[in-house]
Amino acid sequence: MASLIEDPFPIEEFEKRAGLNGHHRPTENSDERSHVGRSGVQDRQPTDTPLGDTSPFTLLKWQRGNTRQHVHLRVNNSRLAGEEPQITPADSVDAFDSDGGWDLRIITAPMDVPSCLPEYRKLVDRYDIPTAFVSERLRAVTHSFGIRKGKDGSETVWIHFLGVFPSEPASSWAKSGLILHCSPAGTLYNGASVSPPELSWRVTLICFGPVAGFWRAINRVFHSDSWVDILYDPYLLISMAFESWYALTDENAWLVNDWSRETEKDIFNHSARLADSSFHQPVLDYTRIHRFAKDTIFLIEGLEAALRSLERAIQCHADTGKKNPVIWQATHEALLHHREMFHSTRLRTLSVEHRLKNLINLAFNIGSMRDSRIMQQDSYFMRTLSVLAMIFLPISTVSTVFGTQFFSTDSCLDPSTDHDEVTSSFHVNQRFWLLWVIALPMTFGLLLGWRLWIRRSRKKVNMAAGMHSDEEAINAGVMEVLK
Repeated sequence: MASLIEDPFPIEEFEKRAGLNGHHRPTENSDERSHVGRSGVQDRQPTDTPLGDTSPFTLLKWQRGNTRQHVHLRVNNSRLAGEEPQITPADSVDAFDSDGGWDLRIITAPMDVPSCLPEYRKLVDRYDIPTAFVSERLRAVTHSFGIRKGKDGSETVWIHFLGVFPSEPASSWAKSGLILHCSPAGTLYNGASVSPPELSWRVTLICFGPVAGFWRAINRVFHSDSWVDILYDPYLLISMAFESWYALTDENAWLVNDWSRETEKDIFNHSARLADSSFHQPVLDYTRIHRFAKDTIFLIEGLEAALRSLERAIQCHADTGKKNPVIWQATHEALLHHREMFHSTRLRTLSVEHRLKNLINLAFNIGSMRDSRIMQQDSYFMRTLSVLAMIFLPISTVSTVFGTQFFSTDSCLDPSTDHDEVTSSFHVNQRFWLLWVIALPMTFGLLLGWRLWIRRSRKKVNMAAGMHSDEEAINAGVMEVLK
């Protein structure tokens, strides 16, 4: 149903990115299939398609007083038990034209990104998908929760999920989205009217990129005779979606926690054996530690995003009509419980984040201590060289002075003796005083310049400290006036 709030631009942009406007179609080796997501983290499907076939779509439907109908669906490599399937796996949206009567139907589709879903426009037109949902995926939102109510009493709810898959050597993003359309039981999806047997809904759920936990939830619904409860409170499906997303997020949070614990042990072992000079200290992998810290930050972001969506879901569910108070209360309690579980995982992940900060500081301190020990060993060699220089400096100074032309010795025969003895005489140059006239002023001038430079540096330090104290005094005076 077109309205003024529906903007067709996101759908046109989606088709442009998907290459559906006649320009090109993505190939297996194109950048669109292996593009890199936010912060250099690759995108990937939350889980492998449980179909085991090449069919991108799955349709399951339920009807009162009729047998369950489903496509070939595999969960954990085992088919859903039930009656013989009346609908085969669908390669195209057009296969849903003959889906017959239904009260509840669940449609699973590939990830709602341009490269994975070339028939997205057909889905949008056939199931009246809000353009806001399309725009949110194009903008790679962290989370979203929207609701739209129609004039016929119908209601459409959409949610986007985003999380990180921590892995080595590089992490990846998990994306999923769902659209829940509820129409009064007396109104078909295309607007045709029938008499409602009771106060309930006709429910359609479209899930893009369902995670493994959601397939298990579908399996649980399929084998249960209480599937009719969804017709009285469709938010049961939203509760299942949050339950499956929490299981995925909590598993990833524990994975980061385990990695952090291993890194913590390694760093503590480094710290304990730092004083052992015989122990070879391996180089710490700072890049790996920072990668764990980055994944932890992304996990916290995903948890807070899911909590915001869940808070909105709880608020909207509280405003819905209680067609069956018992089912409504059970659903509401389940949503509240999911919120507490998300908070629990968030607190644990925050603790991991703080521990990683301490580990990074400790790792840098260990590196600094190791470098200081190396410098200390180098200082021993420098001290040895200094001692040797002190020993030979006086000798070299005396040798240099007496090697100049200021001092000389003459050897000659002594005429006063009969044995032709050779006598030596030591002479001092008459210009010896020039050495001191030049050297002493230069020495005193150098010492005086050094003294003046030291005094000037101290004055600058004192002036800076005085200006800082004056500024603090002025600020204190202003605060007193304001009081």
